[in-house]
Parts: sequence; structure tokens; C-alpha cells
Amino acid sequence: MPGSLSMRSRRAEGSWVPRLVGVGVVGVIAAGGLVYLGVANHQHATSHLPHSASEHPTPSARVVAQQTVGLIDFGPYDDGDPIAGDTDDHPLMLVPAKGDLLRFVAIPPSMITNGQPQWTADQMADGTEIFIFNPTGRCLAAPPHAGRAELARCTAGRGERWRPVHQATFSGQPFAAYANVQTGDCLTAPAQPTKEGLPARPGPATLAACGPARTKSQEIAFWWTA
Repeated sequence: MPGSLSMRSRRAEGSWVPRLVGVGVVGVIAAGGLVYLGVANHQHATSHLPHSASEHPTPSARVVAQQTVGLIDFGPYDDGDPIAGDTDDHPLMLVPAKGDLLRFVAIPPSMITNGQPQWTADQMADGTEIFIFNPTGRCLAAPPHAGRAELARCTAGRGERWRPVHQATFSGQPFAAYANVQTGDCLTAPAQPTKEGLPARPGPATLAACGPARTKSQEIAFWWTA
């Protein structure tokens, strides 16, 4: 399908700091005084992830793959019927809202196949992802004790690390749920309408308990790779 990704683009491995050059917002970062802290000294409060309940391994600072993408809630496309011309098959894209909060909004039809990717996805050596919003150089983050995803000053800490779960492919499009390493909650779009034929609802990007595989509001895909 147009805009879908069948595999990650790979670039040379390197540390977190040199990868800032690839973000494309070096001027913004320099102007804003953005500093990435050494993750070896960056510790956070107790994680709720089952695999790390008793220990907090140091997050890796090494980037193994990087690409510029659109972050899309793919779930509205994943209902098993033909995509073309179906009003209930319409994905939502993640964009900033008021302040540093984030929303999932409907993608205009003209952008479905040729939208502009605005996020840099850094895949780290420990299997986590860091998502950077290129226009501001700020990172997708899960603040402690908050139910909303936000943009925050990048530190490469646990609150900005996202681990893919329930990875799958539908109609040639890979997708996964993304669980935050610090909170254990998944990035979540608004729930799908229950009435057939209604378009996907825009709304806040929230953090919710990770559901089972094929939870449509948590099926996140990369589109418009650059």
C-alpha cells in the first residue's frame, strides 16, 4: 500500500550524541540548549514493565538504525476489509497539540500517500526506540503519573524509551504497540467508533495499559519514510 514500510532503513551504528546530526534540527537544538545526558548516570523511579520490575538495566546509548517517519495509528486500517474507498479505514497521525501535549488527528486524503514525515525514530542497541519531533528537537515522552503522552527535552532516559510489542504486519504494513520503558503503558490513540462506517476519531495521545495483540488504538506504524 502507498506509504507503507516493509523494512527499516539501516545506517551505520554510533552513539546517541553523534546521531543528533541526523535529526535535521541541529540549529533548533543548539538554539534551545538541548543536551543529551549520559544514560549511565540517568536513573529513574520504579518501572512497571513486567520484565524490569526487579531491576533497571542501564539504557543503551548506541543507535543501530535511524529513519525519518510519520507516526501513525494504523488500527483504523486494520479491520480486514478493502482499504480503498472505505470511510472507516482511515489512520490517524501523531502531531503536537497545545503546549507539549500530543494528539492523533485525521490524515487529509491528499496526505495519505505523500505526507511529510516529522519524526526521527532512533532504534537503540537494547531494542528500544527514541522518537524525536524534528521541528522542535523534543522527544516523545511518558511523564510519571500522567495519562497523556508529551514532548519533553530529550535526555535519552527511560521515560523517552519505547519498546515495540505485539509486532505484526497487515496488508504489507508492519506495526507494533509501543510500551514506555518507565511506565509500562502503551501509546494509545482514541478508541475506534463502534458503528460501522464512521471515520476514526481524533483526540489526545494517551498512555494506557497495553492491550492484547490487535488492539487497534495501539497499532502504531511508520509512514512516509525519508
